[in-house]
Amino acid sequence: MLPRKKPTSPKKPTRRAPKRAAAKRTVDPVVSARLRFALQVLTDGGKLAGVRTRRLSARVDPGLIEAARSKTGIGNDSDLINAALAVIAAPDDFGPWFAAQAGRLPKDFELDL
Repeated sequence: MLPRKKPTSPKKPTRRAPKRAAAKRTVDPVVSARLRFALQVLTDGGKLAGVRTRRLSARVDPGLIEAARSKTGIGNDSDLINAALAVIAAPDDFGPWFAAQAGRLPKDFELDL
């Protein structure tokens, strides 16, 4: 007698976001410079270990991911999240820089519009 095969149940459909057409990516040079600066400062400060060992799971808005991808040119989710965390974690020197700019323009300076 031949062995019988077990009946297979139909696979359940997975819940995945529909694939979107790749949006035209125009990388923002300011964002790229800010990211390079953040990674360099964090590396120099010993904050980056150089290995990715921690796993992170989160639910995020797909529109937010696509907007970040188009602005940075980063396609890989892990790289994109790493970049976002680096920009947040890097020191922000805007406040002190802005305060240091006081008095740089003459008092009679006018911007022609």
